[in-house]
Amino acid sequence: MGAIAGFVSALSVIVGTLAAQATPKGWGRVTMALHMTKKPFIVKIAPIMTGISVAIVTAASLLGFYLWLVDRQDAAANEPDKE
Repeated sequence: MGAIAGFVSALSVIVGTLAAQATPKGWGRVTMALHMTKKPFIVKIAPIMTGISVAIVTAASLLGFYLWLVDRQDAAANEPDKE
């Protein structure tokens, strides 16, 4: 699960970097802010990709914690009493 979380996080960083490179510079930024031109597609999809990656990483982390907790309870149940 850690590999999935790492891969998705790296993918999010790559998409964010590409979106930063694709944003207009100079006067192009002003015209985009005034909605005279359209945003590049990668700039539109970057927040969506980031949200999806955060959700996947959170789910993987919660699943990992749950499996650790269940394994710990099973180990405690199988351990003989020390009386």
